[in-house]
Amino acid sequence: MAQLMIVLDFSIVNVALPSIQSEFNLNPTELQWVVSAYALTFGSFLLLGGRASDLFNRKIVFLAGLTVFSLASLMGGLATSAVLIFISRAVQGLGASMLSPSALSLITTTFPRGAGETGLWASSVPWHL
Repeated sequence: MAQLMIVLDFSIVNVALPSIQSEFNLNPTELQWVVSAYALTFGSFLLLGGRASDLFNRKIVFLAGLTVFSLASLMGGLATSAVLIFISRAVQGLGASMLSPSALSLITTTFPRGAGETGLWASSVPWHL
């Protein structure tokens, strides 16, 4: 569900861009920052989020990332100015950078790979077919 939230956030915002542009009277350059603020912080802090989940309790980092992401989403939905939208998108990216690696880490440590299994994220189709 966490990965779905992160990926779905890209799609939802892209659909809402025309409405955001008309409501806040943004030019195309400013509108691009709605998408870029999220992508830049997400990509920039992804390694740090993974390292934090390794050093600290994975569940705590996961819940912190989920909280930051959710509160930033609420802030973006209630934004009254373009600046608040940009800030909320950047904070969402920060939350996503904590949420994504800790979610994958929790899955791999909670569900160990058994004998003969390909793993949760791998395809179970034999390659010789």
